[in-house]
Amino acid sequence: MEEYNYRLSTGLEITLYTIPCEEVSSRWLDWQEYDKGPGIFRIPADIFLGVRVQGFHDAEIRQLSDELKSIENLRYLNLTENRGITNDGMAAVGNLRQLRYLNIGACDINNQGMVFLPNLVNLEYLNLSYCNRITEKTASFVQKMPKLKYLDLQGCIKINTGGLKKFEKKGLTIYKP
Repeated sequence: MEEYNYRLSTGLEITLYTIPCEEVSSRWLDWQEYDKGPGIFRIPADIFLGVRVQGFHDAEIRQLSDELKSIENLRYLNLTENRGITNDGMAAVGNLRQLRYLNIGACDINNQGMVFLPNLVNLEYLNLSYCNRITEKTASFVQKMPKLKYLDLQGCIKINTGGLKKFEKKGLTIYKP
């Protein structure tokens, strides 16, 4: 009999993904679809949870962040292309301190929307690709992230070569072709 340690109840349309704890990966394609919401989900203790949402706005991301903050095995949040999530809504993501992987590529946020990043003390992988409104000022928030190992800045058109230098720190791989 499987042991369930976490319970997630949501009225939101979300897709849940899982991966065994010993196989955790930053590649979204390595995660397997587990279930879709809305609903009540029992999450086994021996797997990590990833959540993907589409078509969200600020109110939905605030609600989802409240629902997820007690799920200790949450590791991945994929918010890519949710252009309805603005700086105000993104602040709620800062409550998800257990995250290791965050994809907020192509969201409608700017530098002010990044103030939540230092709260994510366990984050290792951050995808900001195609966040066309961010500049090198976001680097001040990235510099405060102690465990960050990988940063994707592909398509961030306002970050030039000089600005890219501000993001650099020991142990951080930056992708910006």
